[in-house]
Amino acid sequence: MNNPAAATASSWSDLLDRRHLPLLLTLCLAMWLHATNSLLTATTMPSAVDELGGLNLISWTFSLYLMGSILAGATSSILVGRHGLRATMISATLIYAAGAVVCATAANMPVVLAGRTLQGLGGGCLVGTVFIAQSRFIQPEHVPRVVAMISAVYMIATFASPMIGGAFSTWASWRYAFWAFAIQAVLLAVIIRLMMRADESTTRRSAARLPVIRLGLLAMAILMISAAGVKFHATYSPMLMISGFACIAVFVYRDAHSENDRMFPRSLADLRHRLTSGIMTILLLCLSVMSLTAYGPFILIELHGMTPFTAGLILMLESLAWGITALTFSSTPSKYEHLLIRFGSAFVLIGLVACAMVFPYGPVWLIAVSAMLSTGGFGMMWGFIIKRIQGASPKEEKDRASSLLPIAQQLGFALGAALCGLMANSLGLDAGLPADRIQTVAFWVFAGFIPLALCGNFTAWRFSR
Repeated sequence: MNNPAAATASSWSDLLDRRHLPLLLTLCLAMWLHATNSLLTATTMPSAVDELGGLNLISWTFSLYLMGSILAGATSSILVGRHGLRATMISATLIYAAGAVVCATAANMPVVLAGRTLQGLGGGCLVGTVFIAQSRFIQPEHVPRVVAMISAVYMIATFASPMIGGAFSTWASWRYAFWAFAIQAVLLAVIIRLMMRADESTTRRSAARLPVIRLGLLAMAILMISAAGVKFHATYSPMLMISGFACIAVFVYRDAHSENDRMFPRSLADLRHRLTSGIMTILLLCLSVMSLTAYGPFILIELHGMTPFTAGLILMLESLAWGITALTFSSTPSKYEHLLIRFGSAFVLIGLVACAMVFPYGPVWLIAVSAMLSTGGFGMMWGFIIKRIQGASPKEEKDRASSLLPIAQQLGFALGAALCGLMANSLGLDAGLPADRIQTVAFWVFAGFIPLALCGNFTAWRFSR
């Protein structure tokens, strides 16, 4: 155990030494691969559709990547227990590379979707193992700094990936973008083999098998919730949404009552447990802010006359706020962690309320400030939530708790995007709507999530007690 004095005395120089740096670079590269490909299709798929057809399938290039990512992340703790950390990470990078090659050589859109699913499986497993490696090999006092570094990489990747895809599509071929990431994945596999010491991948092997039925439940939940928001139907959309949430509840219950092949900590099914409060904080607050990404650019372009490029700059500022605040507060002493979690969750809520007020009417500079307030709140508390969740987990549950962290985040984003779509489409959102109707939509796609953000603040206060 690390004593409080050591925790207080720790610094960036302690972290960026010869012992930690190879592992940190490996984890950052793994996060780069996943984060860049989550948004790469935004600027590559229009060119792919021009060549291959299949415009009606374009939204599924993101949905299937996300589904594969969540499923693989959910099983990462089992795979690490069976095959070791280093072997699992190398396998994940090669699956990711194979998916990129399938996309690069695709003859039609269904083949592209298969490649995107493989990329999601590889990328999701990589992210799960990143958090497992961080939990195993990084001292608790360094966790906020490591999470800040990973957040900064994620920020850069999400900003850069549409530009990378657009550059290849504009001046070369959209296929070359996928070839570029296939090569990067193979290089990462070599780096993992060379930089991650053999003793870091050594663990007692588990005989647990992959829980196919539970994974099927989780896949069904993601697909049904995603489908509910694509096109609003007064009967089918709510039914799909309710069925998806029911599948998630059954998944959590069955997983908590499993013995040898459990994917997540058993305490996740106990709503009174501290770990559950932390996970619910991540899920609810990530869900609440998806309107910024899902409909923010559309509203800025249609209602405020911005170009796609300038609307993209607003999203860039949103990402910058997360990364900058994560780095700024990463060295905060432990005795103030609970305050950062509480203030951070409050800023997410205040930013959401501000977005509901200013997105319909402007001015644009205040829209940017409101968006940055929400994501800045995330950066302020993110590393400390992760540190406390991992610290609250018993030793035998740490891998499961660590792999659960990115799943809660991605599932929150997936649910938020689906609920945004459901809300916007139920209000009749369309590019041809008059300005007053778009203003109504612009208000409700943010205001509609305020109750969920309030619930996220409540769980954050419980978690940080």
